[in-house]
Amino acid sequence: MKSAIWMVGGVCAAVAGFLVWGPRRVAPVQELAHRLETAWSDHHTVV
Repeated sequence: MKSAIWMVGGVCAAVAGFLVWGPRRVAPVQELAHRLETAWSDHHTVV
């Protein structure tokens, strides 16, 4: 019985971890590069 409770707890923790750190939160490198390029082109500094 105790091992079954640990197994259910482990499955719940894995599901919670997947929902928190799932693939939708990780932005692709191309998207990050595009954001950086857009931010850099919008930021004009005068030296």
